[in-house]
Amino acid sequence: MYKRLKWIRVALSLLFFLLITLNFIYFAYSKTNLSPVLHLQFVPALLGLFTGTAVFFAIILVLTILFGRVYCSSLCPMGTYQDIVSRFADFFKSKKQRREKYRKPNNILRYSFVLLAFAPLAAGITLPLALLDPYSNWGRVSNEIFSRGENFIHNLLSTIFPDAIFYRGYASLVIPVLLFSAFILLLVTVMSALRRRLFCNTICPVGTVLGAISRYSAFRPVMGSDCNHCGICETVCKSNCIDKEKREIDNSRCVACLNCTTSCKRGSVTYQFVWKKSASQSDKPFSGERRQALLTMGLAGTALVSRAAGLSPFRNEKSEKEAIAPPGAVSIQHLKDNCTACHACVAACPNGIIVPSTVEYGIDGLFLPVLNYNNHFCGYDCNACTKVCPNHALLPMTLEEKKLCQIGKAKFSMRNCIVYTDKTDCGACDEHCPTKAITMIPYNGTNLYIPKLNSDICIGCGACEYICPAVPVKAMIVQSNPVHLRAQEPLVEEQKKIKVQEFGF
Repeated sequence: MYKRLKWIRVALSLLFFLLITLNFIYFAYSKTNLSPVLHLQFVPALLGLFTGTAVFFAIILVLTILFGRVYCSSLCPMGTYQDIVSRFADFFKSKKQRREKYRKPNNILRYSFVLLAFAPLAAGITLPLALLDPYSNWGRVSNEIFSRGENFIHNLLSTIFPDAIFYRGYASLVIPVLLFSAFILLLVTVMSALRRRLFCNTICPVGTVLGAISRYSAFRPVMGSDCNHCGICETVCKSNCIDKEKREIDNSRCVACLNCTTSCKRGSVTYQFVWKKSASQSDKPFSGERRQALLTMGLAGTALVSRAAGLSPFRNEKSEKEAIAPPGAVSIQHLKDNCTACHACVAACPNGIIVPSTVEYGIDGLFLPVLNYNNHFCGYDCNACTKVCPNHALLPMTLEEKKLCQIGKAKFSMRNCIVYTDKTDCGACDEHCPTKAITMIPYNGTNLYIPKLNSDICIGCGACEYICPAVPVKAMIVQSNPVHLRAQEPLVEEQKKIKVQEFGF
């Protein structure tokens, strides 16, 4: 039975791992939206409590209360990656090196990272949690490293088979984000190769919080009294949490991988329902850590209550930042409060104009998505980014809503316009404006025409800024709306039918 359960767990782990990773690689090229799998990630689900999506957090919480850290074992892509790396590393280890042994928990390190992640959350600062979140880190790794690698291979093949494979442009490269993603990937890879789930049980705050809950889960692995201390279960434990001498399992570190149950030849290690036992029996092992587990849950709970009550002294609703937040962000502050910088929207943008920020939002907005019109503009008939956000940091928007979402307003500078500087016709901004917020009017009694801007129907899509040929400073530049507004609907000119009596020649 346990072998069958283990294979089901492995299959689910690989399925979620592939779906999540492929989402980030093929978001912008696939017509199939597989983003719902992103909702079952702990930190996005946690922040989703503040945007009306509590159902996903409830699912993860119920699964943990019932079965322990199955999220870490099967749903978290970073957890599955650790298992893949450790399994691959075993091919280069001797039989003796592959045997694991019980190690004491690094509780000071574990709870320090929990404090680092959740204490700022109570003050309204999401950045530390976003930088430590395993899912968001995996999203950045997938988008910045795996996706670029796939793009490079694709373009390499396009040079070999130009008639069969088309060339794809590369996304904008933000060096700090690439370096951070590479560092995380290297860190997790090395830790997994040497000590399997060490990252999960030391650095990852999600693993520590779920571990605190798992100590009281309904189903847990239990070592029976008929155990003969052979130690087989201890040697296969990827979390190093089985103490064969004391016949104890540290459930705060156990990821419910079922390795112990399938390896025990006597059947002494079982995965069973334990709530029927008395509290003294079930809490006896590692009782000295109960206070730490309760403090962990208390800290996370306090952070949530403080955040929900809006008690943060650092909130700044009147942000004057010039960065342009993607459609659906509501405001720059809403984006800072709820975004984990997983870069799902960055990967989904077909025009590649959503890029990770560095200084645009300030230090508390590091790596958050920001619009950049250097290489393209926001498509008028596109709302892809609003469909993929796992916790509604970008609220879902219909195409009709998105077409009226004013993320910014264009500003026209006549002294930079080539009609003024070069005394030549242009009109590129007028031709590309999807709402016709720009019209051309006569210029100084000449045969030339110059742009006139109606900012009320401008939505800040950046088409005019992108296409403007003026150098070095563009004549059309979109300025941010720190709080997104609703633009006026563009006027639709009535077309009159003209009856043609005869040909004009």
